[in-house]
Amino acid sequence: MSMPGTGSAPGAIPGFGQDLGLDLGGLGFTVPGAALPDPAGAPGLGRSLAVDEGDLVIDSTTGNPATVEGLDALKQALTLTVETQLGSDRLHSTFGFDRLAVGRYPMSRLARKEYIRLELVRCLAADRRVTDIREVFFQDDPRFFELRPRVQGFPAAHPARDGPSSRSYTAYVIIETVAGDTLTLRSGGRLE
Repeated sequence: MSMPGTGSAPGAIPGFGQDLGLDLGGLGFTVPGAALPDPAGAPGLGRSLAVDEGDLVIDSTTGNPATVEGLDALKQALTLTVETQLGSDRLHSTFGFDRLAVGRYPMSRLARKEYIRLELVRCLAADRRVTDIREVFFQDDPRFFELRPRVQGFPAAHPARDGPSSRSYTAYVIIETVAGDTLTLRSGGRLE
């Protein structure tokens, strides 16, 4: 029995038709605004509000919050994961990157880089949209110079040596998604 004048199924929210939301397996109601599955069967990477340095982005044409979809939404979510200190969210204590532990113990620069590599894999692989972390490398690793185009003035064979002069780092993570896309995420900080 449908509500008079709405044409929707029993239990549906008045004013929202079945085509505007995701039908939860014939439970008799829909979730308004939820993304419908891709008819081709390819998994989606999500949709989210656009954020710039922690602030919502407002669409200048509509005055509403801007959104990001697909690979951009995943990249934004993964960046947020890395920028959130592990344990700072009391409701999801395993969410985030343990940046404080990098400087907590006396370790060599190489040991700290390895810890960062492992921590990046742990926190990024927790997202269900990530199927594989292909590679993690730093700006002073030989791999960076293999992948970096020579036209930008980077030498191809002489990476920076591991030394105490610079305590900052930039890590690059190559990620494979459930949709079959490849994403390169950049993260940086200090080895303190």
